[in-house]
Amino acid sequence: MPAMTYQLLKMAHVAAVVAWIVGSLFVSLFLLSSQPQDGDDAPKERKMLGALRRWTLWVTTPAMVVSWLIGLHLAMTFGWFAMNWIWIKVGCALALSALLGIQSAALRRMANGSPKRPPAVDFYAPLTVVACAVIVTLVVVKPF
Repeated sequence: MPAMTYQLLKMAHVAAVVAWIVGSLFVSLFLLSSQPQDGDDAPKERKMLGALRRWTLWVTTPAMVVSWLIGLHLAMTFGWFAMNWIWIKVGCALALSALLGIQSAALRRMANGSPKRPPAVDFYAPLTVVACAVIVTLVVVKPF
């Protein structure tokens, strides 16, 4: 693979990951701070909920898919699947993908009027940050 193609793919992968993670963190913070309300703030919260659901559908989820596609392409091209660090990275990325699915389902339930707080919502943002820290460490250091 030409060096310029590799650099462009790596840049697109990092940009997609940033969009995915920022979107996921924003959903985490929204779920953590939102309360089912019927008062004066209810229309504002419903408007924000609608905007966040659209953002997740049209930006965050496609960014996750692009991250996966480019990342898998790079890993296969350069033979990284023979190294152990990539499997830990894949596990962390799978956890982040599952978390986005959980968050999307929670947003959908909230939009349908569910007053229940999502389970373990307090851990969504910290899990995202820790998983990202592990991934960045593995990619930069490639310890094994």
